[in-house]
Amino acid sequence: MVDGREAVRELLAGGRQAWDRFARDYRLVVLKAVHTAARRFRMGEADVEDAASQVFIELFQGDGRALRAYRGESALTTWLTVVAYRIATREFVRIVRAREVDASKPAPLHVERDAEVLEFLERLPELDRRALVMFHVEDRSYKEISDQLGVPLNQVGMVLLRAREKLAKVLKPEPEE
Repeated sequence: MVDGREAVRELLAGGRQAWDRFARDYRLVVLKAVHTAARRFRMGEADVEDAASQVFIELFQGDGRALRAYRGESALTTWLTVVAYRIATREFVRIVRAREVDASKPAPLHVERDAEVLEFLERLPELDRRALVMFHVEDRSYKEISDQLGVPLNQVGMVLLRAREKLAKVLKPEPEE
């Protein structure tokens, strides 16, 4: 690998060869940092690839603004590891939040009659049942659910997620062997 400052200068000067060299020389550095962040968030390989791509995009957007911030006070690999980890972490937080929002949407029930739904709900612990009914049937906010059930506001989403998981198990019992 060439000196970090020289690699950045060549890259910013432009040219396909500079990009190819940078990508070849530093892709593994970026992937290692992204994988480290991915383990923390339990992300899959597709998410890792997306986050690694986002790292390179952010390095070059705005005429290489992020790369221009490299001052050469540390090795380029060290600087790139920190930058890649931060970008990947931000991406993974965004993905987790998006998945939480998707999880908070009511899952479609494939039960034909209300009586059957009530029967399934009755099999759940009271807190889970009340949380699901308040959110999905009564259209209550997280704040209202928190106040009514005495659950901290920041835990309502997790209560609903776990309640949905329990309900899914009740709706689809394990096959008998």
